[in-house]
Amino acid sequence: MVILCVALFTTLGWAGPANPPSTPSPLVGSWRLITYEDRPDASSPVFPFGRSPKGLLIYTSTGQMSIQIMKQPHPGVASGDEDRVTPAEKQALFDAFMAYFGTYSVDATRGVVTHHVEGDLWGVFDGKDEDRPFELSGDRLTLKTRWQSGGRNWSGLRVFERLRPGDGR
Repeated sequence: MVILCVALFTTLGWAGPANPPSTPSPLVGSWRLITYEDRPDASSPVFPFGRSPKGLLIYTSTGQMSIQIMKQPHPGVASGDEDRVTPAEKQALFDAFMAYFGTYSVDATRGVVTHHVEGDLWGVFDGKDEDRPFELSGDRLTLKTRWQSGGRNWSGLRVFERLRPGDGR
């Protein structure tokens, strides 16, 4: 039996965790959100998290990623007590925050980073691969996406700025 397993691993290749790349992706690091806008084709932009949202995107050298976006101004909880949040407050808080995490891969030739989503606050991206065409210019990362919703074509623009040691204090 052991010989069969060794033969299979040798023939098919080890299916364990991938080794991190020897040259880290230029996307590795922490990124602060600058712009988050959605635009239906031939229409004005929509700002689902406000005109000045807060957000953080992280790409690790070991292939993990995480993103969190928060609407500004952010809704509050009137009682100040997390155990006494009203249903209306829960709805407002849910609508004002998005987050997901997983792994990522980069196709530099195509200029696409793919987020392999493992967990998503809203549950709509779970288990999906989300391609994000990107442009990297110095410490500015721009992610673009396109989709269809409600019979309309949409494009999304997400602009991030690389965080350096000491930023955000």
